[in-house]
Amino acid sequence: MGTIMGSMGADNLKGTDLDEGDMIMALAGADIVDGGMGGDTIMGGEGDDQLNGSFQGDYIMGDVGADTLNGDSGDDILIGGLGADRLNGGSGKDTLMAGDLSEIGGDILDGGSGIDRLIVDYSDHTSGLSLVIKDWITPQTLLGNLRTSYVESYQITGTDFADNITGGNYSDMFTGGAGKDVLKGGRGSDILSGGEDDDTLYGGYGIDILNGDEGKDTLYGEKGIDILSGDDGDDKVYGGDDGDIVSGGDGNDRLYGDNGNDSINGDAGNDTIYGGIGDDTLTGGLGNDIVYGNSGNDTYNYAFGDGKDTITDTAGSDRLVVTKFTGNFTAKLPTQANTLSGGTTFKGIEHYSIYATGSGANVITTGSGEDIVDAGAGNDTINGGSGNDQLRAGTGKDSVVAGDGNDRVYLGDGGADKADGGAQSDRVYVDRKSLTSSQTFSVSGSTASLTDGTSMKNFEYFQVEFGSGNDVVKSVGSAKGVSFFGNAGDDTLLGTAYGDLLDGGEGKDKLTGGAGNDDIRDSGGSNTIDAGTGSDNVWVRDGAKATGHYNVKLGDGDDEFRREASTGRLTLDGGTGTDFASIDFSKYTQGITYKVAPSVTVTNAPVTVKNVERVSLVGSSDKDVFTGGGLIDHLRGRAGNDTLTGGGGNDTLSGDSGHDTLYGGDGNDTLYGDGPNLTGGKDRLYADKGNDDVYAGAGDTADGGEGTDDLHLLMTEQTKDIAFKFSPWTVKVDATTTVKGFETLEYDGGKAKDTVSGGALADWLKGNAGNDTLRGGAGADRLEDGSGNDLLYGDADNDRLIRTEFTGKDVFDGGTGTDTLSFREGSRSIVLDLQNQATNKGFALGLTVKNIEIVQGSSNDDAIRGDATDNVFYGNGSDDILDGRSGNDKLIGGAGDDWLTGGSGKDQFVFDSAGRDGEGDVITDFTRGQDKLVISKSAYGISAADKTVTLVVGADPVSSSSKGTFLFESDNGRLWFDADGKGADADLELVATLQGINKITVDDFSFL
Repeated sequence: MGTIMGSMGADNLKGTDLDEGDMIMALAGADIVDGGMGGDTIMGGEGDDQLNGSFQGDYIMGDVGADTLNGDSGDDILIGGLGADRLNGGSGKDTLMAGDLSEIGGDILDGGSGIDRLIVDYSDHTSGLSLVIKDWITPQTLLGNLRTSYVESYQITGTDFADNITGGNYSDMFTGGAGKDVLKGGRGSDILSGGEDDDTLYGGYGIDILNGDEGKDTLYGEKGIDILSGDDGDDKVYGGDDGDIVSGGDGNDRLYGDNGNDSINGDAGNDTIYGGIGDDTLTGGLGNDIVYGNSGNDTYNYAFGDGKDTITDTAGSDRLVVTKFTGNFTAKLPTQANTLSGGTTFKGIEHYSIYATGSGANVITTGSGEDIVDAGAGNDTINGGSGNDQLRAGTGKDSVVAGDGNDRVYLGDGGADKADGGAQSDRVYVDRKSLTSSQTFSVSGSTASLTDGTSMKNFEYFQVEFGSGNDVVKSVGSAKGVSFFGNAGDDTLLGTAYGDLLDGGEGKDKLTGGAGNDDIRDSGGSNTIDAGTGSDNVWVRDGAKATGHYNVKLGDGDDEFRREASTGRLTLDGGTGTDFASIDFSKYTQGITYKVAPSVTVTNAPVTVKNVERVSLVGSSDKDVFTGGGLIDHLRGRAGNDTLTGGGGNDTLSGDSGHDTLYGGDGNDTLYGDGPNLTGGKDRLYADKGNDDVYAGAGDTADGGEGTDDLHLLMTEQTKDIAFKFSPWTVKVDATTTVKGFETLEYDGGKAKDTVSGGALADWLKGNAGNDTLRGGAGADRLEDGSGNDLLYGDADNDRLIRTEFTGKDVFDGGTGTDTLSFREGSRSIVLDLQNQATNKGFALGLTVKNIEIVQGSSNDDAIRGDATDNVFYGNGSDDILDGRSGNDKLIGGAGDDWLTGGSGKDQFVFDSAGRDGEGDVITDFTRGQDKLVISKSAYGISAADKTVTLVVGADPVSSSSKGTFLFESDNGRLWFDADGKGADADLELVATLQGINKITVDDFSFL
């Protein structure tokens, strides 16, 4: 950040174009300050100053005197200080601060384009404030002789007396202070705080936040999803429409959810809560609360020790959630009154979620609903009744009866548990990880058992986590699925005829999958795996303490096998089916030879493989020779001078480091000479047949062979000049790099001067460092500049020229065709004027543009101005200024509140999905009968069969349709969209403001 300081006299100061902006202090005197390109901090000091911001967001303070503050583009903060100041926000989302109202002479505040905020503090005023915010387009005079225009949002701190403040159409923030205040949010998402005394707050439309603060307050959320807090005092809070979040705070409050799925918490005090219509979540909190659910499927939260609540529900399917539970409980019919051991009474509950605490022996019986019980520690008794229940016994010797329904039962450590799944399809999860003794699991008839005394009956699915002993699964009976985790020890695990999970863990294990599609894992030790029939997935690895040795039979089916890096013994039989094996040889120091065949004995590794049709191989640190089969293979050589042959199929070959030779073979293959990073040896890359992708670097020889092949050439580390013209014939890139047989090129340039011409198809050329000359040639090409003074020529066809750096003096010439200049990857705003290019700034600094028809802006605040030709401008993100000048232009603002000027000609103002952010654009010169509002049907959910938009025009238009409707306000030129056509103001989206227009018809629209 540069620092510029003026004198005590009248100065004329200018900022720099540094990205980080400048600190400019003008001191005393009538100064003129112009900010640079970056976001500046400008302080005027005493005197009548003119302070002009930069193109990006600035912080400008006028101090003493009648100052003029101009924010220009960007999201600015303007503070007038003392004196009669004029604050002009310009474009962007600006914040205007009026300063100390008791000492200023009346400011003039103009927000300009964008959604702007005015901050005013009336806390020192000696009488109550009465204020209704007018529409932003209407000038307004506030208390203190503040004259505002084009200000959308207000942040007002009220007096210590009775204030009455009503917000406008945008998001406001009002703080009442002391006194009995009435605060109304209006439209928009507002934040209202009542302050001291007994206040009344109305949220209005939008997503509002209301806080009563001190006193006996009354809060109305009204329309939208609101957050309401009564805070201190005995408050009344009404959620209103939609799903609200309501809290009472301290005091004895009355809380009403009204319509919607509300969340209500009484907090401290003896509260009365009414859920209203909808599926509500109701929490009494501390104190003795009275809670009514009304209609809907409600959830009631109660914690033991918070008081004695009274809960009543008369409709719906409702749930009581109890935490910190201790003691005994038996559910009654929902129509009967019931009482918890803590003294809370309730009626109308169908479902229970009970979470116990401590180690007491709880006895819990639920009813016919879908219940959740966590009994905690201790010797507990749980009876789930009918319904689909989740019952967790925890530690201790527990007894669980799940009853009817599809239940889940969890048995924690402790042993000797008794569980009965009951009728239908049930699952049991047994945790025995802490055991050091060996366990035997077996199923006999309908009963399963463990040797620690645990018995389970009437379960169809079992999951058991064994401890560190030598555990054995003896039988699985008629189970429909199992998950067994052996952990440490020499385990024997057995699967069912269905899809199972077997994990042997550490130790010498024997795993048998059986029928079904099984997932089998193991680590360390000498292990035997028989996956059985089905399409199985087997994954093995070395253990934490031992190398893994494996004898694996995959059996019938299309199986997948994976072994991580290991030097252990491996005997693998794929069996029948089309099988895949991934084997990592990276721990070996001698070269590995592997050729896909019905039977393979690997050279220099104790590995034999048969009946495996597809492979993924990772080589050693020496010279490897890998040959794939007729299907899709992945071969990676790693270190050493490797030879990789793909064979048939769409293969991926990666040589990594070393001087490697790669043959793609048949199929559409991908070849990496030195791995994805392309840094390494002098490789020979032969793609052979098929449409291949070849990634080569400096020193490589590459041949695309037959087919339409893509060459990806990375020369980023080269420090010498490179010059070549790409073609399918032999091309000498530099002294050590030769390519041929390729139809398209992706070129990543070096650090010196690159002079590269593309071929007949679509190429991608990146200059990177140096003064580069890139020519696309024929085809729709993509060209990127990089640092240095670059020349980019699109040549024929529709090309895309991309600016990635702004430090050089570049020339971008699109050539023939419809060409695009893109700044989408730019890190800062652009100022681009196709008619007066000497004024180009920001990410367009030093750029000369020719033969460009389409310009795409950055994600920052841009200013793009056209010339006499037909221009297409995309603003993309943030708040942009697009000016087509003459010609038939197409302007697409995108996200943000954009300022669009078509100029002369038949212009189109396009609104697509990116522009549906509700901020709305400003169209300065819409000419009816000549220009068009172009609407994307897909973005606005308009039927493909619709020939015209649905439009309502009037001073206060309201939709009465059942489909998306555009509403045009004839008194201010605002165009809204009602997505569902139901006429609810809260759902309206601002599309645009048409300045100077008081009437439009469907003929002013067209569809995209």
